[in-house]
Amino acid sequence: MRKAFVLLLPALLSAQGSLVPLSHGPWHPVIWRDSAGVPHVYGETDVEVAYGLGWVQAADVGRWLQESLLAARGWLSRVLGKEGLLWDFLRVWTGTDTIPVRPLFTEQGWQILEAFAQGVNAYFHQHPAEQLQKDLFPTTAEDIARGSLLILQAMTGLGNLLPFLDKPELTEIGALSEGYGSNAWAIAPSRTYDGSTYLLINSHQPLEGRLAWYEAEICSREGWHFRGGFFPGSPVPHLGANPALGWAHTMAYPQYRDVFRLTVRGRRYLVKDSTATWWEPFRTRKVTLHLRGLPFPIRRRVYATRFGPALRRKGAWFAITPWQPDTLHPLQAWYLLSKARNLHAFLQVLKIGALPAFYTVYADEEGHIGFFCTHYLPRRDTTLTWSVPLPQPDVRYLARERVPFAELPHVIDPPCGYVYNANQSPLSVTCPEANPRPAHPLPGLQRFTYNRAERLKELWTHYADRPLTMHDLISIKHDRCYAQEGSYRRVFEPLFTLNAERYPHLSEPIRALQRWQGCAQPEDTLTALVMLTHHHLEKLTGLRFAAMMILGLQPTESECVKALGQAVRTLKRAYGTLYPRWEMVLRHGRGGIEVGLGGAPEVLEARHLSWNAKRHRFLVKGGDGLTYFIRWHQDRQTLYVLQPYGAVHRPDSPHYTSFIHDFARRAYRETHLTTAPIAP
Repeated sequence: MRKAFVLLLPALLSAQGSLVPLSHGPWHPVIWRDSAGVPHVYGETDVEVAYGLGWVQAADVGRWLQESLLAARGWLSRVLGKEGLLWDFLRVWTGTDTIPVRPLFTEQGWQILEAFAQGVNAYFHQHPAEQLQKDLFPTTAEDIARGSLLILQAMTGLGNLLPFLDKPELTEIGALSEGYGSNAWAIAPSRTYDGSTYLLINSHQPLEGRLAWYEAEICSREGWHFRGGFFPGSPVPHLGANPALGWAHTMAYPQYRDVFRLTVRGRRYLVKDSTATWWEPFRTRKVTLHLRGLPFPIRRRVYATRFGPALRRKGAWFAITPWQPDTLHPLQAWYLLSKARNLHAFLQVLKIGALPAFYTVYADEEGHIGFFCTHYLPRRDTTLTWSVPLPQPDVRYLARERVPFAELPHVIDPPCGYVYNANQSPLSVTCPEANPRPAHPLPGLQRFTYNRAERLKELWTHYADRPLTMHDLISIKHDRCYAQEGSYRRVFEPLFTLNAERYPHLSEPIRALQRWQGCAQPEDTLTALVMLTHHHLEKLTGLRFAAMMILGLQPTESECVKALGQAVRTLKRAYGTLYPRWEMVLRHGRGGIEVGLGGAPEVLEARHLSWNAKRHRFLVKGGDGLTYFIRWHQDRQTLYVLQPYGAVHRPDSPHYTSFIHDFARRAYRETHLTTAPIAP
């Protein structure tokens, strides 16, 4: 049967896509590209599919995949230089290089990783010129497992704690994690015009690199059938849908870790409990780093304590409590989730507690919707006073276990028919009467909410008096406005209330700021002035735009005046006016194709901006990327897909830039899951 399957289909499909049967030892997967270039990998078994997925990822995102593998080995700085140095250091400092990863997988799960690694090896064996480091191959299942854990170390709080260790904002930053953000919601049949169930998946990641989404569909005769987003180097999907259900993740921002300020004497640090004080020696390891361009290695020591890994910043010592998987590896959990076919099976996997850093929004073909807290949270003693950092290295503050899944906030099938998350508190994710109310205090649980969720709350109220259509949901998703009442207006009030009479040299731009309606439409002529001012405020304050809103840290009047003056000079020099259309300033593209966009940071149509001083343009580097609307209606599932560039991330591919214009027009592609290589 397999031989006929492989030989007959190319003739049938030659006009609509390309089909490539692979053969390696016992595995013969089939890779078919649809007319949009999206790969569909078919096989008899899950393991065979994983082999084909490894091959096609190596072909489509080979450089980014190799960067993930290099980070797993501690070799990323060999290729990326300083950009990779921190990752190579973190690998050893967090102990990720010594975590026993094999026990965190079932036998089947480990075979998935091994087959994926062999698919990667087979591709690069046939294409040696594409290898970044010859000694990276053959790669192994352990590399795949360890590379994933290293990324999750940054997602579980380290990304923001480390930069703030020598800043006063540390006392407020404990709830933040390095991550962009996301939008997700699920709408029940009771809330829609035609009785459909909808799921929005809108994760905000970098648009390129090893943290960008790679889209594929996988299908085996053992029932592993899924379409969604993969990180380069991952053998399992992280979000998307199978025929029966789907889920989205958003970044969660609890206080994953505790920070202890240490008292150090020589090579020892102070430890105390309720009755005694004593000194303990640091545990030390040596790390050798090879930085690209340096003819000699960099040698450092890493320090560990009973409180976690330690480091010194500007003369002060800190220890940060570790995160390590203690049940299943997250990759194993995602594999099991992708094979679940109903809410009960899905919940059985979530209850294990293997996912460390996310909120999960769920919908299925039966009309169930849900929101789930799926992140690590230490069980903290509620009789103690918690702060960041903790001023004393007291062992009573060491959490001995995690808060179990059952005690975290969840919502299933609320009566109002919707759940949503835009990185806000898990205590405000649906209509007020249905929001979760934990039975016990949960120190460290995320409590803050900021612009995108505030704006969504406004929009749900706006549509409260009628059923929702697909057009409504797309309009909500692509809303470009800041909340009329919320953190954005509160934090940047000093900017929008500047006195034009007090600063006559800036009177015109100050009045322009006050005329701005708070919406970043492509044709708007005031948004460029506002966004350039925000850009200069970030440089002056040393704080990211989102962090200022989350922390409630207002810029000073003098900072606003200085930033506005810099924005005015830039616009006049580059455009000869204060009022260029926003789409002329905000640009998106690659491979010689570029378009203007609307949207802005922290609105629902999110853009993460990078100012290009030579071109005097904002370039889109992250935010809205791979986006799905999943619809179940009358026993039929439909996927509506938006991608920022193209399905293949190599410049010589015809699918490298094929979606750019559709992305600017917000033109979703309609498609379906396929059980054989036929055009959707």
